[in-house]
Amino acid sequence: MFQHTGRLASVSALNSIPPLANGRPRLHALAHASRSACLGAVAVWLVAGAVAPSSAFAQPAPASSQEARSFDIPAGPLEGVLNRLGRETGVLITFGSTVADGVSSRGVRGTHTVADALSQALAGTGLGAVRAAGGGYALQPLPSGAPSAASGSATNTLDEVRVTAAAEGPSEGTGAYTVRSTSTATRLGLSPRETPQSVSVITRQQMDDQALVSVPEILEKTPGVTVGRNDSERATFYARGFAIENLQFDGVPSTLDTSNQYTAAIGDSVIYDRIEIVKGATGLLTGAGYPSATINLVRKKPTAEFASNLSLGAGSWDRLRTTADFSGPLNASGSVRGRIVAAAQNANSYVDDYSRDTRNLYAVVEADLTPSTLLTVGVDHMETRADGATFGHLPLFYSDGTRTNFRRSLNPAARWSYWDNDSTNTFASLKHEFGGGWKLDVAASHLDQSKDVFYGSAYNGSVNRATGAGIRMLSGALPTQSKTDALNIALTGPFTLGGRTHELMLGAGYSRQHQEAQLHSSTYTAIPNYFAWDGNIAQPASQKRSDRDITTREKGLSAAVRLRPTDALSVILGARASWYDLRDESTSLAGVTTLSDELDINAKVVPYAGVVYDLDRTWSVYASHTDIFKPQTYYKDASDRAIAPLTGKSSEVGVKGEFLEKRLNTSLALFHIKQDNSAQYVGVNPATGDEIYTAVDGITSKGMELEMAGQITPSWNLAAGYTYSTSKKPQQPNVILSAVNTNQPKHLFKLNTSYRLPGAWSQLVVGGSLSWQSETYYQTSDANQWRATQAAYALVGLMARYEFDRHLSVSLNINNVFDKTYMPGLGSYGTGVYGDPRNALLTLNYKF
Repeated sequence: MFQHTGRLASVSALNSIPPLANGRPRLHALAHASRSACLGAVAVWLVAGAVAPSSAFAQPAPASSQEARSFDIPAGPLEGVLNRLGRETGVLITFGSTVADGVSSRGVRGTHTVADALSQALAGTGLGAVRAAGGGYALQPLPSGAPSAASGSATNTLDEVRVTAAAEGPSEGTGAYTVRSTSTATRLGLSPRETPQSVSVITRQQMDDQALVSVPEILEKTPGVTVGRNDSERATFYARGFAIENLQFDGVPSTLDTSNQYTAAIGDSVIYDRIEIVKGATGLLTGAGYPSATINLVRKKPTAEFASNLSLGAGSWDRLRTTADFSGPLNASGSVRGRIVAAAQNANSYVDDYSRDTRNLYAVVEADLTPSTLLTVGVDHMETRADGATFGHLPLFYSDGTRTNFRRSLNPAARWSYWDNDSTNTFASLKHEFGGGWKLDVAASHLDQSKDVFYGSAYNGSVNRATGAGIRMLSGALPTQSKTDALNIALTGPFTLGGRTHELMLGAGYSRQHQEAQLHSSTYTAIPNYFAWDGNIAQPASQKRSDRDITTREKGLSAAVRLRPTDALSVILGARASWYDLRDESTSLAGVTTLSDELDINAKVVPYAGVVYDLDRTWSVYASHTDIFKPQTYYKDASDRAIAPLTGKSSEVGVKGEFLEKRLNTSLALFHIKQDNSAQYVGVNPATGDEIYTAVDGITSKGMELEMAGQITPSWNLAAGYTYSTSKKPQQPNVILSAVNTNQPKHLFKLNTSYRLPGAWSQLVVGGSLSWQSETYYQTSDANQWRATQAAYALVGLMARYEFDRHLSVSLNINNVFDKTYMPGLGSYGTGVYGDPRNALLTLNYKF
């Protein structure tokens, strides 16, 4: 019986990971997570209890019936019956384009498992269902005289496939590497082919296949995206030659504390259903943004039927990982549903004396207030505790300008250095359908971030080859806190004009972020001999010198219309008007307040235009254009004032195709971007330890993207992409512009795949990944112009999963199979961070 013990079971499972022992308060278990996370989770469950006093996941008593549910699908055309069955169960059902023509079904009534329900729907039709990759089913004609059934493995390949499913829904349970629709670019719920921008999606199935447990790991597998490592705790994401800083949660734009490089807010991938990445500028919904990409983190939703999942993993460098996921109805009618997901990981590293522990908790409740109104309330919480954390990493140059070559395990951090992050995101949404296709979506969130850091990292300078002298350790305290409130409203629906149906989107958004930082003095300590460095050094004092207070507000109104002049042509026209203000001030210990920066931008209009023309049912051509506008409050000049807002234009044209009834999507995109006021790194302010930037005009980027993602057959998933991108700077003699990211490759290729073996081996799924990128380099901006080059390299990963039955499976993932030594995105703080050596993760997974 699964009563209220589900939550306790998840905590117990996470407690199986031992705590990290040291002299500082650490993570001991999920049950010992921060008070705010616990209260948030309790609040979610209290909401469920208020709506349904008997709040427990609805469950059958015996284990043998746990996957059964009640159906009442009347007899009718087979295609309609299967469509309804797919919607009610969330299971992907595929069949040939003519298989169901003229075929009737007696429907499905009574209590059945999914397999039994499908068998009943197919009874007497001469059709059978076989298991497809990821747990879905594929239909095919049965041999003469054979009974209709839903069997356990896929043995045949279908030439053309029709997918029955809701137009919008989770990727979880579909077993696919693509989705049928996305709203990240326009909020109009368009298919990838209907969206006039390049879109990549990493589904739940791909995350599970490749054991992608963090967002940086996911983006490392995303076509056209690279992940540069700044130090042990922070990463920068890039697309089309520029950094990615636009993030959404469930389609709602969010303002994050960029000084944390997002690691304090995006958490463990176990809480996400999919990650959608729209390439290029997305000014229509976000207003302010870079022309690189927007990342939409789509959280898991409660399921209509009880489902649960537990996993235990062990891997390289003493890595221990466990997750728990429980979901289902909270009352008898199923009008209230809940889900709670937890994850914990303890891990050492290939880097000496470095360890990082994480805890994640996610809880969400959905309630059908009326048949047309859905209320969602949830919270996700993340904690990380890192010891031996770096701030910047390994020096790249000897004092003669040649490249260093330190061992991968060398840690430039002092033994006492640490970096702790906490993040709690509480959110709620109300969705209402007025009828006639009109929908209202109201979403609100409160994001609370904090970090407690005392860094000590020996990286500053260049190393004397003979003596090891020349390096200084930069150290100091870096505590910050950030609270962000956001509200977004969207109204979408169809209207008729000129005898044709079109679509309209109206949106409004508001966000307010309040950041506080207790500024401390930084200390430079000379290291006599870097070759003898082992991290054992006295901890210098770091005195508080002032308090910094930054308040940022953004308001926006957006509108877009999708006109359909003909069946083949759609035109999207829209714009967003943004109001943006910032106040940055510091208060000294003597109580004197100084205004460092003030910004007030009124009604900045960012236009958006897109056109899609369908050549036939498979192919379409498209074009899109939008302006670029981004206040750059993180980037300060030598006077500690924000540099001017980024401006520019982003254009894109391309061809898209969808095959096998949207199971497989392909695209080719050509893009051109021009930016003014691009942030160029100058150096570090020795008094504050903050980076110094200057604005540069005329930075351009152009290139091409090729991508394919989806199910080649019901047993074979594939996601692959090739990107060519080049950036240019204006002619400025004797100046090396860091605004042009030379640490980004011109050529980038990525491939991820999984395949379920046929016949007697159908319980085994095998696959792997391949990424290759061309040469990159970092060149100093000073008169020396020293250059560190990363040669082209390829990384290979392998995976295998054996499914003992529908409940139990074991997976093995091996990364960097050939143990390649490389530095991704080198150059941050003039340093380099090695990529992970060969490593493996073995995971045992059980589904109830």
